[in-house]
Amino acid sequence: MAKSSTTMASFKPFFFFFFSSLLYFSTAQSPPPPPPPQSLINAAETLSNSGYISMSLTLELIADTVISRAAKNSLTGSALTIFSPPDSSFSDFGQPSLSHILLHFSPVSISLSSLQSLPFSSKIPSLSPSSSLYVTSVSSDSRVSINNVEILGSPIYDDGYVIVFGIEDFFTQNFTQPETNRNPNFKSSPQCIRLDPFSRFYEVSLMLKSKGYLIMSSFLELQLIGFLKNTELKLTVFAPMDDAVVGFSGDFPVYQQLFLRHLVPCVLYWTDLNEMVNGTEFKNYVKGLSLTITKVNDVSFVNGVEITYPDLYYNDWVVVHGLQSLIPLPDEIDGEMHEDPVKPEVDVSIAPDRSEF
Repeated sequence: MAKSSTTMASFKPFFFFFFSSLLYFSTAQSPPPPPPPQSLINAAETLSNSGYISMSLTLELIADTVISRAAKNSLTGSALTIFSPPDSSFSDFGQPSLSHILLHFSPVSISLSSLQSLPFSSKIPSLSPSSSLYVTSVSSDSRVSINNVEILGSPIYDDGYVIVFGIEDFFTQNFTQPETNRNPNFKSSPQCIRLDPFSRFYEVSLMLKSKGYLIMSSFLELQLIGFLKNTELKLTVFAPMDDAVVGFSGDFPVYQQLFLRHLVPCVLYWTDLNEMVNGTEFKNYVKGLSLTITKVNDVSFVNGVEITYPDLYYNDWVVVHGLQSLIPLPDEIDGEMHEDPVKPEVDVSIAPDRSEF
């Protein structure tokens, strides 16, 4: 079954006044577009209040272009990271080109901790059509530099979708990706695999966070397979609300089975669940536990737990359905959950392939 990727709500166009009288005249002839998203309004105001007046005005001036390009390049359509040079750089450099300015906008929301964890020479996407951004600091250093320009500490603004950092100066255009230095003690090239700097679970994780499923979102973000290229993956996630999972905080031994019992290694859209015969069972990644789909009238359940938010997120390889509570283990169905639940053996032999069902 083919479905298009779900994305978060797209940015709305932003109406702005041009300083050029000619451009002002042309825009004045047409009705003003709808107002911009509140995130960009707040970001521009925060930049101005923090002393980054030039970048604040620039953001307002090119907002229409930023919104359009971010919607085309962003995984979610609304994620954005802005790197703001100080006013002194604008004074020294003069008015930069649009392409140069767009180099300071990335169509992903990158936290400071994520930047600190990126390996040296990692590429960061930008909205510039002709230049790129590369990490030029090592992950062991708390300071972060991009294109040899240092980021000035914590974000100026961060609402979970738009993040704004101050930087020392403008990023250099046409920056050459730095080569990683090999250890001279190595007699031959080490056998390594390449990891993507951003997990394929980024989009679904962002959606889960916005809907109150922070813990399941974190579980997905920690999966190494999300950073591997060319790895076939089919997955359905039954995501319990945070309130149902928070009681296991700090109980590390149960994390694996707690996470894996809510997964099925195939894609099951809501339409698939509705068309299934009542009582259909699926294997999952925990030995001794199957997931059974039952229906009462128009309500569907998985192992007796109501699916309260169907198709919370879906694309061609992963589907997420929201639950109010945890899927119980077999010995928990008829009573209260034990304080020290039995930990079923994890079946690592199951491959995420729909053909076995």
